[in-house]
Amino acid sequence: MIQRIGNKLKVQVNAPNEEKLQNINFQNVVDAPEESAILELGEIMTLLSPDGSELDSVVLTSQTRYTK
Repeated sequence: MIQRIGNKLKVQVNAPNEEKLQNINFQNVVDAPEESAILELGEIMTLLSPDGSELDSVVLTSQTRYTK
């Protein structure tokens, strides 16, 4: 049996004076979001981050459970 668990988004922002990327997570994302919407969310989260921050990437993770 195939059971759809859901989608997650992780926005990765490169903040100034930070060694690691800042990760901002979103749960329960709609199925098949448009690329432009994903990148727009990333840009919005970058604007809300400390001055000088830059968007590194946005990672979409889809989870499905397979059982007998």
